[in-house]
Amino acid sequence: MLFVQVVLGGLATVLGYPVFYHIIWGGLTFVVLIIATVYAVRELGSESTLFRTGIVAIADYVVQIILGFVALGLNNDAVVVVHLTNAFVLGVLVTYLISFADSAEKASASLHPHTPTISPGTM
Repeated sequence: MLFVQVVLGGLATVLGYPVFYHIIWGGLTFVVLIIATVYAVRELGSESTLFRTGIVAIADYVVQIILGFVALGLNNDAVVVVHLTNAFVLGVLVTYLISFADSAEKASASLHPHTPTISPGTM
């Protein structure tokens, strides 16, 4: 989702596409990030690294939204560069979030295997 967001932002900046699509897709991406963070706290608790990374990603996304609207309002190239740079930081955070979720799922599966049970009378 973040890759599409960066592409839409680039199209709006470089080729003059309507920024509306960048804003709408960004809102959808933000909602997905919040849902994933809520899921993390429900499954792993508020002390989990996954939840904490999600909170940091949400905070960075809020900064990203502010930078985006400042860049849009001021039409300042320096703010646009900071907005783009922060997008890469956000990408790293979300990549870490995804990779940690994957490793946590694998660890949970190895601790709690779902082996089929056979009742004694079926053999």
